[in-house]
Amino acid sequence: MKKHLLTLLFTCGLIYTCFAQTTVPQQDVATIEAITAAGLKIISGPKGQKRDMEQFKALFLPDAQMGGVFYKGDSSFVRITTVATFAEKNGPYYEKNGFYEKQLSLKVEQFDNLATAFQVYETRYTPTGKVEARGVNTYQLVFDKGRWWIASLLFTPETPEHQIPKKNLK
Repeated sequence: MKKHLLTLLFTCGLIYTCFAQTTVPQQDVATIEAITAAGLKIISGPKGQKRDMEQFKALFLPDAQMGGVFYKGDSSFVRITTVATFAEKNGPYYEKNGFYEKQLSLKVEQFDNLATAFQVYETRYTPTGKVEARGVNTYQLVFDKGRWWIASLLFTPETPEHQIPKKNLK
C-alpha cells in the first residue's frame, strides 16, 4: 500500500512540475527567426522593468549551455555557464540598468531539424541611446515536439582588433 501511495505522489508531483514549467507563445518558437528575436525581446527593456527570465529559459533545451568568447590583450578566453545561471545573473542587471539588444543581421543554415544561426547584434542602455557594443551570437537549434529549441548559444563582442566583417552586417 505504501509503495502505491508513494508512486501516486511521485506521479502527481511529476505531472505538476511539467505543467508548472513556463511556456512560451507558439509564435515565438515556430521559426528560427522568431526564437532568436524572442530572446532579444525578452532581455530588452527600460531601466526598472523586470525581465521574464523564466520565459527566456523556456526558449532553451533543459540542459542547454550559454557562453562567451572574450578578449584580453592578445588572447581570448571562453566562459561557459548554464542558461539558469545566466538568467539569474543578468536578469537583475538588465532591470537595474536598462538594456536593449537589437539584431543587425541573421544568417541561418538549416538541414532538416538542425540549424545554426549567426546573429550580429548591437546593444544600448536606452532605445535610441549610444551603441555600447556590437557582437555576434551563434545559436545551435533543434526542432523537436513541434517547436524550435536553442541547444546552445555562444556570443562574442566586437573589439577594435576583431571587427565584424561587412558581409555579416547585411
